[in-house]
Formats: sequence, C-alpha cells, structure tokens
Amino acid sequence: MIFRLCYVKRLSLLLVSIFLLTFSVQSNAAMTINELERVGGVEIKSWLSKGATASEPAAIREQVILYIEVSTPRWFTGGTRISAFGMPDLIVKQRNQLATNYTERKNGQTWSRQRWEITLYPQQSGEYRLPKVPVRVQVSAPDGTNVQGTLYTKPMSLFTQLPDASFTPNKPWFVASNVKVSEYWQQSSEKLEAGDSLTRKVTITADDTLSILLPPLDSEQSIVGTKSYPKPSVLTDSQTRGNYQSTRTDETVYILTTGGEVTFPKQTIRWWDSESQSVKEVTLAAKKITVAHTWRSLLNTYWSQIAILISASIVLIGLMIFVNRYYKFHPKPPWWLFQQAVRRQDWAKVRTLLYLKGRKRTGNLELKRMHDDNKWREASEHVQRQTPTKENSYWLWRHLKSSKQQQRVSDLKGLDKWR
Repeated sequence: MIFRLCYVKRLSLLLVSIFLLTFSVQSNAAMTINELERVGGVEIKSWLSKGATASEPAAIREQVILYIEVSTPRWFTGGTRISAFGMPDLIVKQRNQLATNYTERKNGQTWSRQRWEITLYPQQSGEYRLPKVPVRVQVSAPDGTNVQGTLYTKPMSLFTQLPDASFTPNKPWFVASNVKVSEYWQQSSEKLEAGDSLTRKVTITADDTLSILLPPLDSEQSIVGTKSYPKPSVLTDSQTRGNYQSTRTDETVYILTTGGEVTFPKQTIRWWDSESQSVKEVTLAAKKITVAHTWRSLLNTYWSQIAILISASIVLIGLMIFVNRYYKFHPKPPWWLFQQAVRRQDWAKVRTLLYLKGRKRTGNLELKRMHDDNKWREASEHVQRQTPTKENSYWLWRHLKSSKQQQRVSDLKGLDKWR
C-alpha cells in the first residue's frame, strides 16, 4: 500500500513537471518576432532619399539611399543583418557596414533605434519596384527573453529619368557632387627623343557615386607617333560619417615612336551635378610636344622616300654614265653643243649652230629669211652684226622651225583672218 502511494506521488510530480515545461515552451514559442511587432515591442520602417514619386524622380546613375530603420522600446540583444537583393539595371551596395545608433523618447518611453543605409544606382529611366527587404533582428522582450526573427520592409517604387537631353550613350557622363579632376604628365627625359616615354595620369574624385561609374581616360584613340600602354585603373570607394566618396585613377604610358610634333587631343569630362541640378564639365587641354629624331626613327619614318630617292639617284647616275660613254664615240646633239657654246660665250659657234639648224629645217641660206616674222628679222640681224646675248640666242634657237611647220602656221593665221 505504501509502495503504491509513493508511486502515485512520483507520477503526479512527473506529470506536473511535464505540464509546466510544456506551458513554458508554449509561452516562449508564442512570443515570435511578428507577435512582438504587433504588440509594439519592435518596429521597422523604410524610405528613399529621392525618387519616391513620379513627380520628383531621381536622375539616372544618381545615388539614391534606401533607409531602413529598426527600433525597440527595450534594447537590441544581437546583431542586425540585412539581406542583399538585386534588380536588373540597378546597382545595390551596402557601402556603410555600420548602422547609425541613437535613442529617442516616444510616448514617455526611450526607444533604441538603428538606421541602416543601402545605396542604389539606377542605370535606366522608368520605375523600379523595390521588393520587400528581409531584416534579421534580435531584441529583448518585455518578459526579459530574447526574441529573434526576420522583419520585412514594405515594397516601394523608385522613379528615374534622364537628367539632361545632352547626355547620350555615345559620350561618357556620370552623376555626382563635389567633383575634382586632376591631370599629371611625366617625361622619361627632359629632351624627348624617339623611343622615350610620356606618362599621363588622370584622377577623378567625386562624392555620391561609385568609382565604376566614373568615366575612364580615353586611351583608345589613335595618336600619331605614339604607342599607348594603359595601366589597370585604380578604383577606390570609401565612406566617412555618412559621406560617400569615390576615386578613379587612369594612367597611360605613351612610347614615342617617331620624331616631329606629337599632339595629344583635348578630353572633356561631363557630369550632372546632383547638388546644383545642372550640367558641368571639365576640359583637359590638348598637349603638343616636340620629339627629336634618332637615326633609327628617321629611317623608320622616311624609309619609303629614302628608298625612292636612292633608286632615282642610281638611275640618274647610271643614265649619266651611259650618256657620257655613248657620246665619247658618237657626235653630240646640236642642242647640247649650242648650250655649251652659249655658256662659254663662244658667239661665233653660236652663229654657226643657228645657221646650220635653220638651213637644215628651212632650206634657206640666209638667217633672216628663215622666218617671216619681223621680230625674227630684228633678232637675227642683232646676232649677226652685234655681240649676241644669252636670251636672244636661246629665243632664236627655240623659234627655228621647218618649212612645213611654217607653212602650217601661215595657213592657220590665214584661216583666223578669214573667220
């Protein structure tokens, strides 16, 4: 009997323990993060810094901040994690890995708040429908227990448009504020020669953008007299006290391949200033340098002209040798003898050669009758009676014609008179 009573008591205690444990588990299980949110133990809200309405859209490529704020009237007992999300033509970055923590009095209670920032960079115009963003939190419940779970932001719309009609896909542009552009040139030597190098470094620093959205230096354009070797771009993104800054540095090494004047054309960097809401630009001025030739660069540059000159010289020298050898055993042509006589001022020989040429071509025995022009008669009498001149002698030589040529000229003159 005593044994039975002890057994019943032990069984009763076991059942009571099981009941209390089950009740405690059910009680704790019932206090989920959603239940805590319904009773006001935790809150979540989100909003956009810009572009939340179609009447005031954000610019394409402009930095838009998605704010997510989690708050509780007690305190956070664990880390908060925001799940990543993605959309086509939308760059999503959580650049600031730390939240802004602060407290605020609300209805006589002190609320602990965490404000997170997600930066968005839309690449197309139109409407982006942002999904619910999962946020994993852990807070203290009114009963002193820790409650953890996932809260979701409300879906929102982001509206964007092209900030200015002058921005086209053919020319690079970006959206930022507080933009600074610097340029640096470095020569391999003070006096540049072919084979030396010239380094160009361009750095763009801007706020409220990403380094990958900053335009690169246009090193693809062909610059006569150089070969370009661009180095990998240096991209840097940072944030300090909520200010987001990005830097892009492009460096290109130009090898000067030839001598002469080399011109590096100007480059224009354009952007939409998100603070002043206007188009701004910076122009990097053109640069001209003078490069001295080396023997190798001179040959490389003018090899075709040099080859033609050498070939022509060889042909000319060969022709002169041939002519010289030929006229050693053959009579020289009359025009050659005439030029030599004029050069030596051998006027007797000049008269003889004029007479021989005129007699051969016209058949006349008198020089003044070899042409029926008055000017010819005067010039021929001057050569015969006075000392000839170089100009007069050459004029007579050129105007000596055969009888057939003179007859053809006379016929043409007669035809002109008849007309």
